[in-house]
Amino acid sequence: MMKKTRVIILLLMVSGLFMAACSKSEEGKKEAITKVLEHQFTGPDDEYMDLMWNPKYKTVVNNKEENKEFDQYVEEVYGPYFTESGLDFFIATAMGTQYQTFAYENEYELTLKDVTIKQNKDNQNLYTFVAIVGYKKSGEENTANVKGKVSFSPKEEGKIARFEYGNDDGLSEELRK
Repeated sequence: MMKKTRVIILLLMVSGLFMAACSKSEEGKKEAITKVLEHQFTGPDDEYMDLMWNPKYKTVVNNKEENKEFDQYVEEVYGPYFTESGLDFFIATAMGTQYQTFAYENEYELTLKDVTIKQNKDNQNLYTFVAIVGYKKSGEENTANVKGKVSFSPKEEGKIARFEYGNDDGLSEELRK
């Protein structure tokens, strides 16, 4: 009887530790998503825009445009949350630049109001989010619900492999005005 009790207690302790580790991993992933959204929807970030668009930071090497200062800034701001290929995709497809660029060009102010993040039941590395984003021009503020999905790397723990926006409730169109 004592042996069974010990085994049960041991199993409960091990399962408790496992659940705590999984919960910590999930919280770390949610924090990474939130940080990326905070960078995306706060600003616009004047330094980010200057580094991206100012010709003085661009050079042409082997017929390819380079911007080492911008790349370094992106790595510092977003690098801790992405795999290398995930970050390259995020920036190259304009996912990581469109909202900041539209806001900057058309004098909008962006504010991340709230985020809801849910983990996929069948795939622990897949998350969906809804970000409530405030956008303001000339004192009048509106909000939009920006939806998206995030895939985390199964090889690089806690690193985003793919970050994509879906329906943005017309935000990108509004920011173009």
